[in-house]
Amino acid sequence: MKKFIINFLNRRGYDIFKTGVPYIKRSKTPSTVKVGQFDILMPGNNPQLVNYTIYPDLNIQLGRLAIAIHKKYPGMTVIDVGANVGDTIAVLKSVADVPVIAIEGDEISYSFLEKNTKQFSGVSLIKTFLSDKPQETTVNFDKDGWNATIIPDEQGSTRVSFRTLDEVVSFSENDKVDIKLLKVDVEGFDTIVLRGAFDTIKKNKPVLFFEYNRTNMKAINEDGLPTVMSFAGYGYNKIVFFDHKGTLVLATEMKNEEVITSLHDYISSSKNLMGYYDIAIFHEQDNDVAASFLSEERKHL
Repeated sequence: MKKFIINFLNRRGYDIFKTGVPYIKRSKTPSTVKVGQFDILMPGNNPQLVNYTIYPDLNIQLGRLAIAIHKKYPGMTVIDVGANVGDTIAVLKSVADVPVIAIEGDEISYSFLEKNTKQFSGVSLIKTFLSDKPQETTVNFDKDGWNATIIPDEQGSTRVSFRTLDEVVSFSENDKVDIKLLKVDVEGFDTIVLRGAFDTIKKNKPVLFFEYNRTNMKAINEDGLPTVMSFAGYGYNKIVFFDHKGTLVLATEMKNEEVITSLHDYISSSKNLMGYYDIAIFHEQDNDVAASFLSEERKHL
């Protein structure tokens, strides 16, 4: 029957491809899924419930990155912006018991984050949305409660207060910790958040790990590429691209602007087959960390 359907479609110029995006049946009932060594409770409509079931190693490259950094900086602290329900914290805690400052603004996700992080030590929670400057603006929410996407809109339904990461860090005890990994996953706002973290980045020189989702970025008129390129001026040297499944795509130096621009152009195209990148950027003082991490990643290709 499967062959018949495929042949029928082929004769009419169509084909069937596996997208890697599973069908998600929306549910109001929260469920638990194993993430690393921990059970994480999620809203029933969170696609990560299925993703972590199908791909139990999802986001594991972030765990391997944390291991590589921790070997050099055993006193490191991680900042997790867009902590969602705590799944990436579970990935991190499964490989190294590092302190984590978790930042999440979505009301529903934060409530699950509070529940899930009770099983961890050394996790500080901050409930706020971040941007490149402190401001209040009107927005609409898409996919709130599981993958909150903020779309600024003067006619929007919700008034939201934004802070910067620099503000959050400087007005707390967090300015006294050694931040060596800054992870950002905020559905298109990633490079915006990074622009609001320049003081923190200049001071700590953390490895930057963030999502580069051009579909969401274009929806809010965020280019992103100038922000990525700007890190070369702060001493960042190595940039690494992963596909949306966490597989290593390419590693190069920040000075190779043509290569980076080409990758930006590809993922910006409606014809791309990846969806988005995860990007890691290493300061020149951590060339050794980058080399160790890349050596390990190539073993998993």
